[in-house]
Amino acid sequence: IVAKLGKDSKNTGIIVQLPLPKKLNTQDVLNRIPPEKDVDILSSAAFGTFTLGYSKILPPTVAAIATLLKGQSLKGKKVVVVGAGRLVGIPTSIWLLQEQAQVSIIDKATKDKTTLFKQADIIISGVGKKNLIKGSMIKRGAIVVDAGTSVENGTASGDVDFTSVVAKAKAVTPVPGGV
Repeated sequence: IVAKLGKDSKNTGIIVQLPLPKKLNTQDVLNRIPPEKDVDILSSAAFGTFTLGYSKILPPTVAAIATLLKGQSLKGKKVVVVGAGRLVGIPTSIWLLQEQAQVSIIDKATKDKTTLFKQADIIISGVGKKNLIKGSMIKRGAIVVDAGTSVENGTASGDVDFTSVVAKAKAVTPVPGGV
């Protein structure tokens, strides 16, 4: 179905809603989207083109973060990306490297998270763990972009403890309503 839709000239963009049923090979389905119609940049071909810096399309979350950071010079900035997921962490890190930022990725295996957070000019998080980042963890004047969402009891929360971070950060995005 995805390949057929991709060949139809009436369709200019295709999004496959994830997750797919376990009986389907997700990457195989995503790879059937023609790269020029892959709005999410999740097919291997579209992601490869993006990684090499040739894509005319930015992954949606990266595009939103780029819009939020518009006007900020990223060259040489120390940026910490929390999480290495396919939707936020990996594509955001690649884009930041293309923008000549100094990028550190924090994941479960990272040993010295505290030092990385305290040195970061910009922190971007997308792991979906409520209140993971607190104001005491960041340096004064940092920009904090919260692209993570978790839902508990019908209430959406971000990775950032907004109340403690907003008192210390130059700017912070809310969840919901930010990225």
